[in-house]
Amino acid sequence: MRAGLLGASCLSLAACLGNGNGAAIGGGGGGGGGGPATTRAEYDAKFDQLQNTTSLAPTSVELVGQGTFRGNTLLNVTTNDQAATQGYALGDLEVQADFDNETIAGTATNFRGEIGGNAFTLDGTLDSANGIAPSVLSEQVQPIILPPGVPPIPGAPTEVVTNTFTLNMGGQLADPVSGSIGNVYLGLGGSFLGPIGGGQAQAAVGPATVVVTEQPGGAPIVIGGGGTFVLERD
Repeated sequence: MRAGLLGASCLSLAACLGNGNGAAIGGGGGGGGGGPATTRAEYDAKFDQLQNTTSLAPTSVELVGQGTFRGNTLLNVTTNDQAATQGYALGDLEVQADFDNETIAGTATNFRGEIGGNAFTLDGTLDSANGIAPSVLSEQVQPIILPPGVPPIPGAPTEVVTNTFTLNMGGQLADPVSGSIGNVYLGLGGSFLGPIGGGQAQAAVGPATVVVTEQPGGAPIVIGGGGTFVLERD
């Protein structure tokens, strides 16, 4: 018998979405990754690629223009006491970044996964228009300060640029089997990745956090925890 929003091992979505598997932000392959992963195995392969390859690194130049990024978020499903992982929820992401105006927006939808080997789906979409806090795309420029008496090297960079973002999405997710509804807030954060030595953003990878209430307007039950995300440029 299914109990709650995700499955038999949980009393609610809030009780299920627990600690993440830990995210390490690193280099990865180029953009154009073919869209969101359709399975857990595909997601794990993309995540590992962005962690372990060396063709991408956090961007260190000014980013310009606009870009659409697609990918997934992977959230662990735990027991009520969060002592053990029982399964996972995989959702599809679509993100629009405007580097000229430093704005970011996006959605998360098509949540599906497994609990104890049993497949489930969740209806609904999380949207940045309904986030628990504003989404932020930030570019910061720091000059490179040389020690006294050290002349600058001709052609060497004179500043360091960091590009980071926080994307907050919110909405209702419903279990079509039990009819249970949860008010869900998902947060993604990290740095954009680009080619080594300079270039525009091609991907992003980092941690995901989640805040869940039992019903719309209810008190928060889980604050923190979650999983990871991967984004690749179209």
